[in-house]
Amino acid sequence: MAVIGTGSSGIQIVPVVAEQAEHLYVYQRTPSFTLPMRNRKLHPDYVAHIKAHYPGLRAAARHSLTGGVRPITHRPLFSVTPAERETLMEDAWAHGGLTFLGLFSDLLTNREANEVVAEFVRGKIAEVVKDADTARRLTPRGYPIFARRPCLDTGYYEAYNRDNVTLKDCLEHPIVEITETGIRTKEGEVEVDIIIAAIGYDALTGAMLSIDIEGRDGCRLKDKWAEGGRSHLGLMIEGFPNLFVVAGPNGPSALANFILLNEQNVDWICDCIEHMRADGLRSIEPKADAEEWWMKKVTALGARSLYPTANTWYTGANVPGKPRSFPVYIGGLGRYREICADVASANYSGFKLEA
Repeated sequence: MAVIGTGSSGIQIVPVVAEQAEHLYVYQRTPSFTLPMRNRKLHPDYVAHIKAHYPGLRAAARHSLTGGVRPITHRPLFSVTPAERETLMEDAWAHGGLTFLGLFSDLLTNREANEVVAEFVRGKIAEVVKDADTARRLTPRGYPIFARRPCLDTGYYEAYNRDNVTLKDCLEHPIVEITETGIRTKEGEVEVDIIIAAIGYDALTGAMLSIDIEGRDGCRLKDKWAEGGRSHLGLMIEGFPNLFVVAGPNGPSALANFILLNEQNVDWICDCIEHMRADGLRSIEPKADAEEWWMKKVTALGARSLYPTANTWYTGANVPGKPRSFPVYIGGLGRYREICADVASANYSGFKLEA
């Protein structure tokens, strides 16, 4: 069997397939940072405690940075001694999940701080993977940790210690073609029975651009978004009346809990439609200056982070010919909710409503 791609999906697929395949070939282009998931059976008392506090936990999540309830610190990495931060990182590795994201406040704004955490994780890869050459190929370099989508795994690096798993480096030997019997690279052909393609997708804008959407005066979305996705609040697009978007590219999008973001978007849209019905209004769309204000805000915030520096689906770098941009609002789900609520309470300021 073969798995092509070592992003989030490939990383979750590989350990399971490795247990079932006679031999597994993993085709990797860009190695990803991945952290242990540390899934475990939950104690009944813990489950009961969480369920008893659902309302408070959900309220806290809705107003947090990412839509989660894990702790987030205001502590910069270099504010603690090397020994202290080593202890913090060891604890985070042992705890698992996305604990690292809340460990230091400047992880995605300070390249030097980011590199300290990245080097710690690189060291863990070297500890786990027994073959030195395989460990080298699996070790990410050249981009900040977490500037690509943070991945979580159960036994991913350990899978490469199995005799029936082979890593194929597509940077050194790119895939030339899929043949009738397998996969051919410049190194030669490997015959396989099954190929699992975990090769990513056209994120943030691809789904909407796959539909031929036409707005006011014949304006087409593919022309409006020729240089990248743009909207007001990630909810509506100037020139496209009554086109509401859920989890659009210019909201918190992939950096927030999608369930809570979708809930907020749908609630906002429903409240807006009820407001329009009550006032006998039939059309709503953003004003051009409001959309421009929001896009400048999104761009300015993003530029203060390390996100735009990596070649990722966040920036569109995985799709040939796609304009390079980072169209995601990084100010956090809680602040985004406040901004959307303020717009609605101000009689939908920044929008043009017509009867």
